[in-house]
Amino acid sequence: MANAYTDQHITPKRYLDRFGTKGRKATMIGTRMLTKGKVNFFIAATDDVGYIKNYYDVTDKDDPKYWEHFFANKIDTLCGQDLGNIIAKVTLSQWNATILSVSDKEVLSKIIVAQLMRVPESIDYVTGHIYPRVSKQVKKEIAESLPDFMLEKYGELLSATELSTQYQKEFILNHTFDPKNFDRYCKVLQNGIWIVYVNTLRALTPFVTSDNPVLVEGIGKTETGLFANGLASPTTCIFYPLSPAIAVAIYSRDGILGIAADQYDGRKIALDDIKYIVAKNSQIVDQAYLHSFIPQPLYDELTGVHHAGK
Repeated sequence: MANAYTDQHITPKRYLDRFGTKGRKATMIGTRMLTKGKVNFFIAATDDVGYIKNYYDVTDKDDPKYWEHFFANKIDTLCGQDLGNIIAKVTLSQWNATILSVSDKEVLSKIIVAQLMRVPESIDYVTGHIYPRVSKQVKKEIAESLPDFMLEKYGELLSATELSTQYQKEFILNHTFDPKNFDRYCKVLQNGIWIVYVNTLRALTPFVTSDNPVLVEGIGKTETGLFANGLASPTTCIFYPLSPAIAVAIYSRDGILGIAADQYDGRKIALDDIKYIVAKNSQIVDQAYLHSFIPQPLYDELTGVHHAGK
């Protein structure tokens, strides 16, 4: 079983539990893993997938497990009763009813924004793409501000100076989850148009999920991802499965759906479009860091498992 402080979930275990099958000792989940170009399928306990060892460990705080505790206590706990209450409300409500309250959107926006920013895709993008550009520009500006004799003396040192990847990760986490910044990101989502999709084909084609489950798309664009599309762009759509049967899609009020905000915002909509469901499932699988998760009975169908009596 994964150690609670060493094997650190990049997707909350409580969230993954909703896509698994509860057993006597653990919740088991159908898992797809791509390694070295080879796809492997297996069933595992939700404790034992969707984590990276010591991924959130830091050196800038007294507690090196600070962020692991932060996520567990401030974010992951929302995937328990709070998310359960939202799912129950959706399940029990009538079709086309407006069901998401302001409080519901606050809870979901915290889960979604935290999920977007805690995964390797986002952290690696900042360290691998944004930081090098910023570092190059800053060094250029510093060099231009120095007199020639200082540049001659310290130029090589300046060129060779880089912040460690660990420092960059710590900066990203501190900046993103500073309460003012985090609340600002969450409000971008809260102000959007929220559609609650209920998958009426769940029995055969449920929503799947992964260790990178938030899909960020740009309407009219082919590339997905937070940094390719932006959080506040009028063309951005965010898609996030809450369970095998329920997902939320968030659209900008400044985008194409803005004129229909009153008609759709917060509403429960029946979804029976197999192409749409399969497309979203495929995109979420494709963007997985390591694991994607397939609910039953789809997992057995994909892997060719047949149980006795069937």
